[in-house]
Amino acid sequence: MIPLRDALPLVKERRPPPLLPLPWVLPSLFAACNVVLLVFLSGLFFAFPCRWLAQNGEWAFPVVTGPLFVLTFFSLVSLNFSDPGILHQGSAEQGPLTMHVVWVNHRAFRLQWCPKCCFHCPPGTYHCPWCNVCVEDFDHHCKWVNNCIGHRNFRFFMLLVLSLCLYSGALLVTCLIFLVRTTHLPFSTDKAVAYPPTWGSRGRRRGLGLWGRG
Repeated sequence: MIPLRDALPLVKERRPPPLLPLPWVLPSLFAACNVVLLVFLSGLFFAFPCRWLAQNGEWAFPVVTGPLFVLTFFSLVSLNFSDPGILHQGSAEQGPLTMHVVWVNHRAFRLQWCPKCCFHCPPGTYHCPWCNVCVEDFDHHCKWVNNCIGHRNFRFFMLLVLSLCLYSGALLVTCLIFLVRTTHLPFSTDKAVAYPPTWGSRGRRRGLGLWGRG
């Protein structure tokens, strides 16, 4: 008598396909949250302390902080979607055994082979491990915008740094002046919104003081 297990054909158990990792999801969400956070905090600033100053004749503050916010928002969004100088992948016909030499300012440079992009990289090119692409004149990978900083978007990066510093300084000065002008008034929502930037400035000053003592 044939055993039952030998008579039945072997049927492989179906397993669900493995989930592919999505390394770009969390960095993209983090970059999107930075844009939303900028708009949300700026909305609170313009709706409460800046509005109070404008209603009391201090129009210089919204006139200065408004264009700075627009410039900061524009540079941040532009840097998110800008091309840092991505070099397209080569073909399989090329190989690492071939040597390429270029002359720059009377100096010879041997082009390095990128095994992931399959081509010889020009001088200053670096393969970003987060974006998995080769970027011309690679500077660094900015996690705040989830994009590389390279040859084609370095100006947007410098514009973002400059505009963000100016906007943060103008926002801090506006909140401090608002708190000084409203010292005789009871605590309100306007003061609650204006207090966090001053706390940040106190912490920075305190940290700088401790660092100087050390």
